[in-house]
Amino acid sequence: MLSCILVEPESPGNIGSIARLMMNFGIEGPLILVNPPNLDDDAYKMACNASRILEDALIVKTFEEALALVDFSISTSRESGDQYNINRISLLPSDLERAIEINGRVSVVFGRESSGLTNAEISKTDMLVSIPSDMAYPTLNVSHAAAIIFYEFFKLSEKNKRPVRLEGASGQEKGMLFSDFDSIVDILERRDYRRRNFKLIFRRVIARSFITSREAYTLKGILSKMLSSLDKKD
Repeated sequence: MLSCILVEPESPGNIGSIARLMMNFGIEGPLILVNPPNLDDDAYKMACNASRILEDALIVKTFEEALALVDFSISTSRESGDQYNINRISLLPSDLERAIEINGRVSVVFGRESSGLTNAEISKTDMLVSIPSDMAYPTLNVSHAAAIIFYEFFKLSEKNKRPVRLEGASGQEKGMLFSDFDSIVDILERRDYRRRNFKLIFRRVIARSFITSREAYTLKGILSKMLSSLDKKD
């Protein structure tokens, strides 16, 4: 199931527009709002016949609360990094095909209209998507960006209507995997900046592989044995 997270949206009208887009493109999951403004008449006016999505929206106070509601999160940004800017390595919207195959709670995350998502927020998500645009004026309105991402998911969902879907690893299963990996890194690497990079790269690789529940279980077993072996050496 696909949902949408808006982090501290500033315009009620944009919230309404995104609710309408969710209905346009069959986004079934809830609209999750992090510390939003009041949903006034402008929000409902822009939502048109999608007012139900606004009424059913989940409102939370923090980004962490929002992420706890989903299994796989895809952040969005106009800025795309190179291989040395690990946190900003991104995919294109057309690269999201594997995300459709996940049998779990997938959510697209959009940031503030004025400043987008912070690096810290992006680092907490599983994947980053960047929409290419003309460098003369690369910043898209958040509702326009949502339209592009939702349309790509709509196309892919129509293309990938398969009788059997993979059971994607849940957020909890991936969290257990990351916990063991982090512990191994903490034992083997003393330099803080290298620890951070190793942990972030591992999370990004796991995200891009769209691992299944069974794969996560198998990897967890291997990492647990490695960790146990390292603990015995200490």
